[in-house]
Amino acid sequence: MKKSILIMCLGLAQIFTPCWATEVEDRLNRAMSSLDNLQADFKQTLLDENKKIVQQSMGKVSIQRPGKFLWIYEKPYEQQIIADGKELWVYDVDLDQATVKPMEASLATAPIMVLMKQQRVETEFEVNEIGDHKYLYWIELIPRTSDMEYSKIYIGMEGEVIKAMELRDSFGQSTQITFENQRLNMIFKPDTFKFNPPPGVDVFGVGG
Repeated sequence: MKKSILIMCLGLAQIFTPCWATEVEDRLNRAMSSLDNLQADFKQTLLDENKKIVQQSMGKVSIQRPGKFLWIYEKPYEQQIIADGKELWVYDVDLDQATVKPMEASLATAPIMVLMKQQRVETEFEVNEIGDHKYLYWIELIPRTSDMEYSKIYIGMEGEVIKAMELRDSFGQSTQITFENQRLNMIFKPDTFKFNPPPGVDVFGVGG
């Protein structure tokens, strides 16, 4: 009798586990699809391995998937990161310096690409449900390859809207990002994701 119950339970686990996983993955992928034309404010906190705050910053982000974004740090210093689908520019306003690199090579392993890609998340990540914590529903992403900068990525959602991310590296440091004042289905001007270095700015690197 006990053996029969065990076999039945194992059978149910095989039936229901894939369905559960698919529901979590579907929910996350629906949330990702809402990022196609997004604008939001963000707050970013860098923590060391002892969970002490190393740096805090804030600014604005604009995303036009599948390959364009504008990430602007306003405080504590001004920096702009612009991806136009081909090139990635990093402009340090105070230093009057800009660097440019081919976007594919620069961002292939960066966490921002989790938000930029349009294929289903589970193709590149193991997706695990964490559940409700601090008013958000959390999902854990573990890269299927070892070449990504971060070992684990956590996505916090309110309903099917992404409100927060936490990126953890192998050294115990983490970067926490929260998104506020989200505006979906934005219509961006054609030059929103284009960067032309201002006069006098030193440019380093080679574009795509």
